[in-house]
Amino acid sequence: MGPPATLLTAVFVWAGYVATLQRFKYFGVYLELADLPNQDLILYGVETAYPIVLMLLLAVMAALLLHTALVRVAALPRPWVRRVAVAVVAAAGTAMLLRGLAGVFRPVVAQRETPGATALCLALGVPALTYAYWLLGRAVADRFRQARFVAAAIGVVGLFWAVSSFAAESGIARGHEDARMLHRLPEVVIYSKDPVPDLPAITAHADFGEQAGFRHRYRGFRLLLESNSRLFLVPLTWQPGADRAAISTFVIPYDSGIRLQLLPVVQGRR
Repeated sequence: MGPPATLLTAVFVWAGYVATLQRFKYFGVYLELADLPNQDLILYGVETAYPIVLMLLLAVMAALLLHTALVRVAALPRPWVRRVAVAVVAAAGTAMLLRGLAGVFRPVVAQRETPGATALCLALGVPALTYAYWLLGRAVADRFRQARFVAAAIGVVGLFWAVSSFAAESGIARGHEDARMLHRLPEVVIYSKDPVPDLPAITAHADFGEQAGFRHRYRGFRLLLESNSRLFLVPLTWQPGADRAAISTFVIPYDSGIRLQLLPVVQGRR
């Protein structure tokens, strides 16, 4: 259970990281700039990583069932049955390998494909060919052991490549969904002692005068994330591709000069 569990954990963490990277990059925020703690980074990526890991486990279960069936077929006393099974597996492996190589050497193919198709074809093609050779019963000592090692390495690399592609697309989709549903998040009202520069002109701003401790009030923001005493705020007026607010995310310090007020969303109001 050691190596499979380690691989599964690595896939889980990597998928979460890539998805979170693309999710916040959609708003113009790089994770290096956000400097999220590892725990927060994992928690942000969990919702995306779960479906990917679940699909991986289902694929492993299907592969085990297929392996059991092929082993029983190969054990039949009729040699031609084994040859047919080997031919089918080898043909499938060859087709996937050629498709994967096409995606590698012809970028236009990879650009138009379903995310992860090239990686999955490479991850499955070489192991399938090695498995077909094993079904023939010609697993001869060191040569086959080396071939299995290379096939497993290609499978793992292709797996991480495919997971990266799926997770990136999932993160972009989540970012788009976050932007589309901004109006359903609680509104963040900023009270500051000093004026906040470079905010869009349409931001609701009120000046309460010098006698007020927190003189300036700004409305119309939603909280994207908070990290290291910094607030990453998205103006409600911003939408992907809109030119009303060229800046998608504002980063302001969250210190003694800033006070926040959160307003709940009014039901039925958009």
